[in-house]
This record gives sequence, C-alpha cells and structure tokens, in this order.
Amino acid sequence: MQESPQNVAGYVRVSTDDQDDDRQRESILQHYNTSEVAWHVDIESGASMSREQYNQLRETIDQYDVVVTTEIDRLGRSFSELASFVEELREKDIDLHCTEQPISTVDNDDWMGDLLLNLMIVFADAERRMIADRVQQGIDKARRDGKRVGRPPAGYDVDEDGFLYQDPQEYAKVQNFIRELKKGRPKTATAEYYGVKQSSIQSILKRAEKNYEIEFDNSVWKVERAKVEAGEKNLEPLSSGDD
Repeated sequence: MQESPQNVAGYVRVSTDDQDDDRQRESILQHYNTSEVAWHVDIESGASMSREQYNQLRETIDQYDVVVTTEIDRLGRSFSELASFVEELREKDIDLHCTEQPISTVDNDDWMGDLLLNLMIVFADAERRMIADRVQQGIDKARRDGKRVGRPPAGYDVDEDGFLYQDPQEYAKVQNFIRELKKGRPKTATAEYYGVKQSSIQSILKRAEKNYEIEFDNSVWKVERAKVEAGEKNLEPLSSGDD
C-alpha cells in the first residue's frame, strides 16, 4: 500500500445488473487506507441513471487531494464529460488514480497514463463534434419543416458554410455555469460571472442535457437555492457580485 494523500475521494459506480461494489472498494483499498477514503457510491438501475454522488463529488472536489476509482469510464458517460473532469483536476492540482488501468497522475513519470489521458482528450473533441452534428441535424430539420431558426445555442457557433460547431472554450463556460447553478447559486450573478447572456439562461437550462450533457432540474435548483439563502448551505463566492 502506497503512502496516501490526506484527503482521498473514492468513486464507485455500479448497476443493478453488475453488483461489483465490493470488488471496486477492495481494489481501491489495496492502495489507500480505509480511514482516509471518503466514499462516493452511485448505484444505477435500468430506468434511473441518476448520479447524485458523482455530482456531489464534482461540487466538493476542492476538498480532496486525489480522486481514485477503478477505471476511467466510471467517472463519466462520455469522453467530453471525462475530459472536462480531468481538465478540472489538472487545473486544481488534484491527482487522478485508476487502480485497474495504467492511468494515474500520482506518478509523474507515468508516461502511459499521460498518453491515455491525452488520447481521451482527442476522443472528447470528436465527441463534441458529434454532439454539434446532432444539434445541426435538428436545425436542418426545423428549416425543412419551415420553422424559423435563430442564432446558435450558447457555446456553439456557425461556420462560413452555415454549419454548427462547438466552441470548446465557450462550451466549457456554459457547462461550468450549469454545474454551479446546481449547487444553488443565483442564476443572474452566475451567468454574469461566466459571460452567459441573460437572454440565454432559460434556453440553456431547458436543453442542458441535450446540448451540454448535464442534467438540470429547476425544482431541485430552487431547493438548493433556498438552502443557501437560509444559511443552511455555504458556497464560496465566485465574485463579489455573487451573494
């Protein structure tokens, strides 16, 4: 067992058809002491793909020195989501360790892990293009049906041939905007912080999962917002205007 960082987030995801909770935990505990691991466990069933513990992990990620899981695909359903998470970990100097794959930022000399992570970023870019293509198909269909098509969704743009594509930097801003709202932050101030137009907020949230791969439930947001306003939940301010 290697020496562990002080704060370790252990993420486990299983399905009712694949009950391997114990196997994943045991794999992680071969590397980390049980007293040092804060467990985040999601159990998915056929109709329910909710990942409350994954979302909680994303919201509290600053508390940890390392995120450990058995395999990289446990952390996301798409390359885009994985790439976003890995990039966030890198920016915050939080290590990633996959116990059953040669993917780890704990070992700085792990060239294989770096190679696989970089390949994942390449696949993520391809996936973003496929998402943009699906949105484009929807726009094309609307045009064929005689419907008026306005400007592209936030985080997207149109090339000189009229085809939609994702702007990676702006797309990431919109994703982060949605994630921060889910914590209970105010919509207007959070949109201003991320450079999201006020007129785009409603359409972004309405199509959050389809266009940005993040689930958003406005009723849940209202509950989280009420907790913040009542002082039951504290959030670090994004800026002086976020109160």
